[in-house]
Amino acid sequence: MEPEESYFSAEWEKFRSDPERSRQSLAAVAGLRMSKVLDVGCGAGQELLPFVTSLGAYGVGVDISSTAMQIARQKFEELGYSERVEFHYSPAEALPFASNSFDLVTCRLALPYTVNQLALSEMARVLCPAGILILKIHAPLYYLRKGARAVTKRDFRVILWTGRIILASTLYHLTGTQPDNRLLKREAFQTPWMLRRVLSSVGLVILHEVAGASKNAGTPTSSLKKAPRLQPAGSMKHMNNLINFVRKLVSPQCVEFVDG
Repeated sequence: MEPEESYFSAEWEKFRSDPERSRQSLAAVAGLRMSKVLDVGCGAGQELLPFVTSLGAYGVGVDISSTAMQIARQKFEELGYSERVEFHYSPAEALPFASNSFDLVTCRLALPYTVNQLALSEMARVLCPAGILILKIHAPLYYLRKGARAVTKRDFRVILWTGRIILASTLYHLTGTQPDNRLLKREAFQTPWMLRRVLSSVGLVILHEVAGASKNAGTPTSSLKKAPRLQPAGSMKHMNNLINFVRKLVSPQCVEFVDG
């Protein structure tokens, strides 16, 4: 078995052997309508399992690994759910789906490897107006811990790797642009400040952190939704007219609201 195949298969088995992970996934969407679910960076598709098997949702996964796609299709076929899922080879920055297609979008630890602005914009686009996005990220602590352990073990390869990511992430936070060159790759951690900045630009807001969704403080999980749309100018004008009418009934001398 190839290393990549072993990794994805192990992730599938790890998820299935831990019922608490499925319980937490279902708790995060309790009371919400879940007919179509998308997992971005799905790997073997294990994160779709509770929604497909327990809620009867139709599961869709995207990943940039063809090996992951093959394993995902095989695993769901073995369980008898092949007609309830589909998998596509696609980057997060260009999702091949219509807008407002999914009640739930999940993205667990794929965001750090993407162009954040484009990936989150695409997730927001395909999310239904009342839908939920479950987002798991790499916080700075994740890489700091990796680097600290590497220092104690004198693992210079990992020290160099974490150092590059911390430098790239710092530049990202200072400039708003992710580096992507021979020296500094695009992989970056996310901070609450930077994440909110990007989310605001793509029309998403954080609802709350998903309690218990991660045993690692370096990989927090949040629940997000589309930001409420501002009231159209025409509707605001009608509202001002109604307010002025009511105010005149109460006191003819009152000052009118003027639509600017």
